[in-house]
Amino acid sequence: MSTTDTDPSAAAYAAVKKAATGLPTLYAPSVLDEAAALLSDLWAAGERHGVTPKEWDWAVSLAGGALEVIASRYTRTPDTERTGEQVTALCQDLVSALTSAEIGLTVLPNPRKHQAVVGRLPETPRGGYHGDASLVVGIYSNGGWDISMNADGATVVSIAAPATTAGAAEVAALVRAVARGELGNPFRR
Repeated sequence: MSTTDTDPSAAAYAAVKKAATGLPTLYAPSVLDEAAALLSDLWAAGERHGVTPKEWDWAVSLAGGALEVIASRYTRTPDTERTGEQVTALCQDLVSALTSAEIGLTVLPNPRKHQAVVGRLPETPRGGYHGDASLVVGIYSNGGWDISMNADGATVVSIAAPATTAGAAEVAALVRAVARGELGNPFRR
């Protein structure tokens, strides 16, 4: 497929979205957009050398690579150290987004200032010893967002999203999708 045949940004977004399927990370729309922009630029560079976007598939998952590079900015941040106040503020932004009229989830009491415990819905994937565990979402001083069941030994899934108020809103939308069962069971990928 040549980028002259279709909209390169739409094709890049579709390729990045496909690369994200089945990976053990949830991706905020803004992260997918960034990865698609990078992929479009990589394809354009290749075309300047006579390499079509389809030819990349024979050698490497360029879409997956673009997604991984961009997502790592938000999930693997060992050089980033947020203060306790910054982490608490981000978690408060998350709680505000989760409980907003748009998202409409219930946040349960939790003594940890870097996590929000989200009440189950009937569609929430089963988790925990009795299958009735709530979801827990966190942000860390030296890392990104994550989600798991609120149970000992639960699988933790990274969420690639900016550590900002807008990122917290994107995380809340992903949490709602998990709670409603719209993403299947992301803990079993």
